[in-house]
Amino acid sequence: METFPDPLRILDLAQTRASSVIASIRQDQLHLPTPCDEWTVRDVINKLVASTLLFAAFGKRENGDSNLDLVNPKELIGDDPLGIFNSAAAECRKAWRSPGALDGMATSTIGEAKARSVLNARIFDTTVLSWDISKACSVAHSIDDEQATYVLRVANALVPAVRSHNSARYKSPVSVSDNSSNLEKMISVTGRDLNWAPQELG
Repeated sequence: METFPDPLRILDLAQTRASSVIASIRQDQLHLPTPCDEWTVRDVINKLVASTLLFAAFGKRENGDSNLDLVNPKELIGDDPLGIFNSAAAECRKAWRSPGALDGMATSTIGEAKARSVLNARIFDTTVLSWDISKACSVAHSIDDEQATYVLRVANALVPAVRSHNSARYKSPVSVSDNSSNLEKMISVTGRDLNWAPQELG
């Protein structure tokens, strides 16, 4: 029987690695373009914080602040992107580790869903946005095969559902070979260009 990793452990890995990516970048890199069209590194970090806070609310069965719009979130990170993200990540971790948080249904960005699926969406988003920042700033993302394999499984179910709800959220999947890594397959599901490089937009 196939078993899957504990989602709470994978959440911790994803958030810790995201924090490491943010800690690795310089202040003068915040203006750089990213694989997310028209979004700078600062924009992506700000969106990561907004979505982390929103999903912390979902873990507590709350609707979340209406200002945490994931398409055009309000300014959140100020002059301390790392500290603000770490605070949001701690709040998210606490919410999803609360008794009963993984049971039953929870709110999500596309309606009610199984709580574990909502948590998986948080893991997915954190992982993908970490990759975006790492590509933009040429720093290590540290996403290993365990995390990539887990998130690939989530992506194959989540992205088509989100795309059908709002086609603007993700481009069409990018074709990859069977020999591609699980990380490459996972990123390709989102429609991102695996060969994107900073100089292509700069």
